[in-house]
Amino acid sequence: MSRPRPRLAVALEAVAAVLLLALMALVLVDVVLRNTVNRPLAWSTEVLEVLLGAMIFLLYPVLAVGGGHITVDLIPFSPAVQRWQRVLAALFGATLFGVIAGCLARQAWRAAEYGDGTSLLHLPYAWILGGMGLLALLAAAGFAAALWRAWRGAEGT
Repeated sequence: MSRPRPRLAVALEAVAAVLLLALMALVLVDVVLRNTVNRPLAWSTEVLEVLLGAMIFLLYPVLAVGGGHITVDLIPFSPAVQRWQRVLAALFGATLFGVIAGCLARQAWRAAEYGDGTSLLHLPYAWILGGMGLLALLAAAGFAAALWRAWRGAEGT
């Protein structure tokens, strides 16, 4: 029996799906304009970079909580060993995304101090990096929740 999906995970997936749709539409319009009238959208690269980064960081927490990251089973292990693998993977993920969140927060702070922004649209890097940092922190929390679930399942082994 599968667990019900958290509302936050569903919301993050929905936002990422809308961003993917926007990304595809923007690429389509840019390519059509480039090939028909030789006038691509000058700002499309900046927007595409932001959309892609947002999509990736929106989906990290979903993958962390649901254990949806890519795995390859090359060597069959007993269920007890598999549980400990999940514990170590979740611990590593929580630590890694905690470090990423800290680094992004530091970079967002620096970007805010300097007033840095993108070259054409002048989108503030502080907001972009800060949002990515918050989502990385959410991913770390998702890995911590996965760690807790894996640890509870591994206690008896």
